[in-house]
Amino acid sequence: MSSVFRTMDRVLPGSTYRDVVIVTITIIAVALSYGAISAVSGFPWWQTLLLAMFALGGAAEFTFVGVIAAGGAPVLAVLAGLLVNSRNFAFGMAVGPFFPQDWRALIAAHWINDESVAVSRTVSTDRARWHAFLLMGAAIALMWPSGAMLGQWLGSVIDADLLGLDAAFPIILFCLIRGDLKSRTTLSLTVVGILISVLLTPLLPLGLGAVTSLSVFLFVAAGWSIRAVIRKRRGGTDRADRSDAGDRSDVDDLDRQEGSR
Repeated sequence: MSSVFRTMDRVLPGSTYRDVVIVTITIIAVALSYGAISAVSGFPWWQTLLLAMFALGGAAEFTFVGVIAAGGAPVLAVLAGLLVNSRNFAFGMAVGPFFPQDWRALIAAHWINDESVAVSRTVSTDRARWHAFLLMGAAIALMWPSGAMLGQWLGSVIDADLLGLDAAFPIILFCLIRGDLKSRTTLSLTVVGILISVLLTPLLPLGLGAVTSLSVFLFVAAGWSIRAVIRKRRGGTDRADRSDAGDRSDVDDLDRQEGSR
């Protein structure tokens, strides 16, 4: 274990450890909010803990507890949580290039979430991104359930709505990804996703509005498909032009041979 941390020291810059510490503090704060809301909604401590450990998604846990507290059926709460966590599909695509192609990827896949991916984007090399992902993922896996348990036990003392602890997450994540927004394409897709989410949030159940921002991938997929078709057609046209040019060259060679005779 010590060798792992020595390796990380050599690979990761000091700013990454600072980011991990800051994000971990916000994770604990939001976990307190989740645990308090879960306790007030009537969930026993063991359900709060298991949900935090196995979902490990933040928004999914809030959505699940909120649906149950509002009187919804458990199956609807599960489906809503799964739909909210569907955003991890996009995160999986982001970490794919630097994930190892062996058994480690199966274990680390459970740690794919907003924070671990955002922190991994703050470094440049694939090796550094992998280590940054592991460091942030381990911190989340440990502190999210721990904070939830503390919030569960302090549920009668903490006023989660008054403190506004859940507002810390988006602020910190925005600070981590601001470097990626220098790309015009990324910035444009981000703005479109935000607009879609804001417009649909009043019309959709709790927690599902943000998921609709993933619909920007439809525009990306459409753009890739159109580009592939255009390139294919251009390639076919170029091959046809080269073929015609070759045929004309052969005819010219025959004409010159006939003239020389």
